Amino acid sequence: MKSPLADAARRRLESVPALREKLLPLKKIPGEPLFVYEEAEVLSSYKKVTDAFAHEGVTLHPFFAMKSNSYAGLLKTIVSAGGGLDASSTRELAFALAAGAEQILLTGPAKTEKEFAYVVDHPGRITVNLESMRELELLGRMAKERGVKVRCGLRVVTDHQHGWTKFGQPLTQLRPFYDAAKRHASLDFSGVHFHTSFNGNPDRYVRTIQEVCAYAREHFSPEERAECTYIDMGGGLYPEDLLECTYPWNDKLERMHASAKVLQDIRADRIKPRVIPPQIIPMQDFASAVSAVYQDAVRTTFPHAELYAEPGRLLSNNSMHLLLTLIDKKEDWMGITDAGTNMIGWEKYQYFYYSPVFNLTHFSAEREVPFFLYGSLCTPDDLWGYYLHCSDVQEGDTICLPYQGAYTYALAQNFIRAIPPVVELSS
Repeated sequence: MKSPLADAARRRLESVPALREKLLPLKKIPGEPLFVYEEAEVLSSYKKVTDAFAHEGVTLHPFFAMKSNSYAGLLKTIVSAGGGLDASSTRELAFALAAGAEQILLTGPAKTEKEFAYVVDHPGRITVNLESMRELELLGRMAKERGVKVRCGLRVVTDHQHGWTKFGQPLTQLRPFYDAAKRHASLDFSGVHFHTSFNGNPDRYVRTIQEVCAYAREHFSPEERAECTYIDMGGGLYPEDLLECTYPWNDKLERMHASAKVLQDIRADRIKPRVIPPQIIPMQDFASAVSAVYQDAVRTTFPHAELYAEPGRLLSNNSMHLLLTLIDKKEDWMGITDAGTNMIGWEKYQYFYYSPVFNLTHFSAEREVPFFLYGSLCTPDDLWGYYLHCSDVQEGDTICLPYQGAYTYALAQNFIRAIPPVVELSS
């Protein structure tokens, strides 16, 4: 029996022929790579996430994590769908306000007066997830001086936030932090936030929520717990139809060059299987598990707390496609495109991940052959992939990396080449 992930990824791959029909009329000019934004994909992802929780009888309030993709059109799409935005800097706060967001979360460590100046200017639109006592005292003072009241909460850290320990405060500090916040009449301290990313299942979300609720029941009175208006489970679940996989020769995701033998084996198509897919739980199963702990633990501990989430990859992953042109075919097994991996900001596909690449001109949905597809940067660390879906390969062919909206555009940089423009697909 095939896994749910394999089925979901296969369904996503089956959508590429229809996507090809939408992309080819764009008449891409060789030498001018493009990001292609597809609003319909964002709306579909947003609906899938919110509907999954609604099916369980829970209202989820998504705050899109802008760090995953800060394209202005995408932000406006999320806001128009009823979502909020999650910002982590003055830059992102400015983007969120420009997008018209009425509900904004400010997260991130080491916040300063610059970030809090936005907050006290827009106290009705921005909620702050605090990280330290210094932040609390600074925000309290600035809000008092401005004569406004700011809504805020604390980011807590448990053993389930491994790798994120530079953030927030240990859960054991929630009580003293609450007491300190209550000394500021300018602060409405009313929420708890935690963050856990790179998840294929709901386990760490569920366990963190259970620990937060257990601590609160022990250390807070029912009246104090009734003041909590949100539980914010930050961080990301991978989309179940994620096409990214790891290579068998680098399953530990270490930055490493493939050895000469590995490269020879790839060219000869001797590596079987070619890639290792991630194991990701279906969205409805994730919503079911989180909704159960929300209803069983949160509602009985914090009776007025709404459920917040900060999905980034879930909402942006399928929103953009990368459109390139094969400029030079140097060998039967290797060519160079007009786009450098400055489009995605790092050597993602040379060292770490596989994602399918399609030749839209000589198209094949099923036939994938070894073909080393390089970018045009003046560096050897500039590769789009080791395999290409195609019926043939010729100079001038249009190449596509579909569903590349998460942590690509947001990480793009003007390294050697300029960041390409964004073209929007009409619905």
